[in-house]
Amino acid sequence: MYFKNYIRYFFGAKMLRYLCQLVILFTLVSSCIEPFEGAVNSFEDVLVVNATLTNENKKQEVLLTRSFRFEEEVAPAEENAEVIVRTDNGDQYMFEEVAPGKYLSNVAFAAEMNKEYTLSILTENGQSYTSSSMELPVENTSIDNVYAERTINNDGIEGMGIFVDSFDPSGNSNYYRHEYIETFKIIAPAWTPFDIVVLNEGVSTFNTAIILREREERTCYGTNPSRSILVASTLALSEDRLTKYNVRFIERDNYILTHRYSVLVRQYVQSPEAFSYYETLRGLSQTSGNVFSEDQPGFLAGNIFSSENPTENVAGFFEVAAVAQQRIFFDYEDFFPNEEAPPYISDCTPFSPSAEGSLGERDLANLIYADAIRYFAPGQVVTDRCGDCTVLGSNVVPDFWIE
Repeated sequence: MYFKNYIRYFFGAKMLRYLCQLVILFTLVSSCIEPFEGAVNSFEDVLVVNATLTNENKKQEVLLTRSFRFEEEVAPAEENAEVIVRTDNGDQYMFEEVAPGKYLSNVAFAAEMNKEYTLSILTENGQSYTSSSMELPVENTSIDNVYAERTINNDGIEGMGIFVDSFDPSGNSNYYRHEYIETFKIIAPAWTPFDIVVLNEGVSTFNTAIILREREERTCYGTNPSRSILVASTLALSEDRLTKYNVRFIERDNYILTHRYSVLVRQYVQSPEAFSYYETLRGLSQTSGNVFSEDQPGFLAGNIFSSENPTENVAGFFEVAAVAQQRIFFDYEDFFPNEEAPPYISDCTPFSPSAEGSLGERDLANLIYADAIRYFAPGQVVTDRCGDCTVLGSNVVPDFWIE
């Protein structure tokens, strides 16, 4: 449960809660299996570090949080820490906290070959931590192609696959990790230029008004980061080449494909140590649904250690990696011409909540106060996400967006 923050980062709260249950629920007493009942009392407060230096000339980022209890939803930020990256030739880069637990280097810099980098952290309460020294594994990496294909996955489900081709003729890369960020256009199917508001409400009075909306709520853009750990090794292959490596599969009935879709794929060339760490982390995240499986999630040691207490657990990994990225766009019609579009994320059938009743008991008033509905037609409303795209995304067009 110590790497709970890390798993949440990659997979989200639902997968996180499932994985933590695997840790908490399994108990073996002799050869018998007994049901577990009661509260979870054991908890260890652990520093969690997420830091990847790259060969990009930019302000590098370090994220610091703490472990948190099973029933909690938000990782506490490790604030007011002193964060420094040092090199073996005496270079030193100071980091500044720009948001709770998020630290950026004061100056832009790029990781370079033949330099050893070490991360140092001094927390507000005086605890000191240091990483193993890490080097950039290769000077650079490149992606030959990122592309989409209409395909059928191993479960027989039709959809869109996002694939990567990559090749290092020098044969020095070998260890790869991929991430993606997908962005998609959302058009609210039951949008109208009007909305409904409460004018006044009393014990025996209730009046509403129909007004013009004041902001864009018809067309938005949703964004999802990758939720899987995608690692691959070419070490056992005849060439240092990835061919049609699948980084994402989207079922064709997923609403994110309905209009226009874009994905940015980032490729990292890792050190053997970083690859081993992420490969193990992936294995922990894919543990069998059998809570008595031999492969149980637990503490995963990284390469960051307490300077005062060598037995203290510290979660996370300090990595130095070469990175390349590529973005693609496509429309649903490009691959499914003249075919029915995916269903919207929810049913958008208009309905008519009652305006009758006493103060506090009127369905229409309560739904308006809860901001759960949008006006559709006289006497009819729809759920918020059907009439207002900002429930699902941002109404600001991304800088990179191309129609």
